[in-house]
This record gives sequence, C-alpha cells and structure tokens, in this order.
Amino acid sequence: MTRSARSLVVAAILPTLCACSTPTASRGAPRQAVTLRFAWPEQLSARVTHTVTMNSPMGNTQLQRSYWLTVAPTEEEGHRQLVPSDIEVSPPQFAAMVDPVPAVHFDDDGCFQGISTPENMPGLQMLEVLPMEPEKKAELLENLVAVQEEAALEYWDRLVASWRGVTLTPGEPVQHEAQIVVGTGFMEKKEVAAEERTSIEVGVPCTPDAQERRCVRLTVDLQPLGQSKEETGPMARKRFELVTDPDTLVPYSTRLTRMDRVDWGKDGGEQPLKEFLQVEEYVYTYGAQRVLPGSTQL
Repeated sequence: MTRSARSLVVAAILPTLCACSTPTASRGAPRQAVTLRFAWPEQLSARVTHTVTMNSPMGNTQLQRSYWLTVAPTEEEGHRQLVPSDIEVSPPQFAAMVDPVPAVHFDDDGCFQGISTPENMPGLQMLEVLPMEPEKKAELLENLVAVQEEAALEYWDRLVASWRGVTLTPGEPVQHEAQIVVGTGFMEKKEVAAEERTSIEVGVPCTPDAQERRCVRLTVDLQPLGQSKEETGPMARKRFELVTDPDTLVPYSTRLTRMDRVDWGKDGGEQPLKEFLQVEEYVYTYGAQRVLPGSTQL
C-alpha cells in the first residue's frame, strides 16, 4: 500500500518483457511433484482486502484498503487487464497518502505487459501546476509512470509470474543464492548475500472456512547467509506466502512479512536492539455479490 520513497530515475520496463524469474524445479518423485500452471478464466471478479501493518520504535500503524478487482479485455488481442474499482481506505485520512491500485495488463501466458496510468498517480497534480518546460515535465511524468509500473511488476511477479511452469515437490525446498538489504545502524543499510528457500505445501484449503483442500501454499524464505539463530542478536528475515490454485494460479491470499532487529549504535550497546516488523496481506474473495457486466465469478 505504502512503500519507501523510490528514486524517480527508474529504468523503463519493456511491456513485452515477461518478468518470470522462476526457481529451479526440484527433482522429486513424479507422483509427488506439483507443476504450477497459469490458466485464469477469461473473466473473473474478486473482492480484495489489502492490509499493511507496521510496528517500529517510532510507533505502530495499520492501513487497510478494500476494492473490487475485475479481469477485463484490452484493445490488444490476447491481452487482459486487472481493473480496480470502488476503492475504500481505512483510516480514511490516509487515502491521499497511499499509492493507487494499478490496472495491470497481462497476456494469455501470464506475462506482465505494463499498466494503465492511474488518474490519481502520486505527484501528478503537483507536476501539472509546476512552471517548467514541456519537455522537462514530460520527462518527469515518464519517471512517475515508471515508478508505478515497477511496483505493479513486482506485485504481478509475486502473484503469478514467478510461479508459471514451476515444478516443486513437498518436503524438498529449493535453495539458491540471493541478496537482501539489512540495517547496519541508524539510517544505514547495505546489501548482503542471502539464502532463499522456496517450498510447497499441498492439500491446503483455499480459504479458512473451505471444506475442499485443493490449493497449495507456496513459501519463500529469505535471510542473510550465516545469520545467527540467537533470538537476541541482530537479524533480518523476509517471508512470502501465497495460497493459490495450482491448476490455474488464481490467488486466494498472500502474506509478506519482513522482520528486522538492528543495532543503531548510538548508545554504546546499553539499549536493546531496535525491532521492526512489517506485514502486508492480500485476501481475494470470489463469489461475492457484485459482478460487472460481462464478467463471471469463480
């Protein structure tokens, strides 16, 4: 919902590039292995609840946004888009501070194909009134759009693109080297080598009250290489969980947790380490009452 300030100088993302960086498939017993496939219905509609909880030494905050998300066609054949509508923010006074929900474009293979520029894009109104040359204004607008497209690409990658065609076996996590940014002091960070572990759990209810267990839970754990297991020392840990239908990759929920314990180095080690926790959750509810013309529900 809200993100740390990003640089406005962002490399343009090619709409035709399919952002699908997939983990190496595990080689388990064929009877146990699960291959994830993208096969969204031509049209579907969901009620989305998006919650962000942030706990830090500066205080605790929780924001929640709910909206409808509908798959609709685009002018280009073979492409569709996720169209958000009826967006509500709680507490309402934070509505102007959160990033807009982008209309993500994707193709029949589940590859990201860009976004529709949101009308309420942050910084757009200010840009319109600033006295500057048209060329400079156009350049800044392009950078603003690139920031939104980068965020949308990251969202789609976690939801669909990273998983298309991936084969995983329960009980056999896939490991590979990665990078993670960790805090090293007050307002100080650095990127370090990390280990990423991807695993799958089968026979998971798609929703907490579902009787049928036809979904899977995909989990990605990320932490620095060699990190101490001591509960009191500095640490950084990131976990992403996705509950989805393995035959279609229609999502039901996601949960992204980031935990940090940092020594700010301003008290000679006398004070406890500073702890930070951020949890971002999406819940997709299908079969609700509202259906836009031409759409169908799961």
